[in-house]
Amino acid sequence: MTKERTHVGFKDRVSAALFLSLALIFGIALSSEVSEYVKDGMLLAIGSVIPTSLPFMIISDFYICYGRPENIGVLRRIFTRLFGIEEYGITPLISGNIGGFPIGAKMCAECYHRGMLTREEAERLMPLSNNPSPAFVVGGVGMGIYGDPRVGALLLISIYIATVLCGIITSGKRDKTPTNTNYVNNSFDFVASVRNAGINSISIISFISVFSVITGLVNKHVGYAPVTYVLSLFLEVTNAVKTYSSATHLSKDFGMILSAFALGFGGVSVALQSSVFASFGGLKMRKYYLIKLMEGVLCAAVFSILYMI
Repeated sequence: MTKERTHVGFKDRVSAALFLSLALIFGIALSSEVSEYVKDGMLLAIGSVIPTSLPFMIISDFYICYGRPENIGVLRRIFTRLFGIEEYGITPLISGNIGGFPIGAKMCAECYHRGMLTREEAERLMPLSNNPSPAFVVGGVGMGIYGDPRVGALLLISIYIATVLCGIITSGKRDKTPTNTNYVNNSFDFVASVRNAGINSISIISFISVFSVITGLVNKHVGYAPVTYVLSLFLEVTNAVKTYSSATHLSKDFGMILSAFALGFGGVSVALQSSVFASFGGLKMRKYYLIKLMEGVLCAAVFSILYMI
């Protein structure tokens, strides 16, 4: 028994040594490139993502504590009938689609943690609430990347239509189990909310920076364009849209359709950011990937129809 443990320990040490050696060689050979891509990712996160998401993280905590879904009126009744989710789910759905990702994932996890949604409802609602903000789609993508706000407006409408369609397709029988209706009595802790928002922001910056390095190295060192396009499609949404807007091997129209898919899907980077919040309430991510993949396909299809019209 002792020999077996020693043998396993030796193999682990050898594996660790090989990994560290490869990491060292990789770091020396590509250190300047990696540093540049990390810088690009951090600038993107700090310049575009965090200024929008940080205030919404704090505001969302306040609204969860004191907001009431009945204030939204008829909209909540339409939501519960179409999506088959408890009326409290209207809050993360609206806030997440206005504030941008990963606000929706954070609010779904918080609603589940407070007993306002069941686990099944929260896991089904999280991908539907986790979409890019209107400012990013219309301003950043439409005007900033494609130079046309109408393209951004069509992309945003396509995202919302695809979200509703996914909500209807995945809707189930609403759980009649009473939820925690006393959640409004939970006090809002401003200091804790700001601290948690800061910690979560660091996680977001880290994920964006890491995927900026991956996509940057792939774009530069993989000479086969289809591989670059496919990886960009699934990894990180901002780099994906930039890649398709300037791709010489694709037509402009097809590039915009792929951008619509990328915006609807959100990318693995956003999914991993969302998993940080999902783990807070013990939520699983399996449904997230399936629903976001469906949303990406529907978003691309809806955009194609709207663009032709």
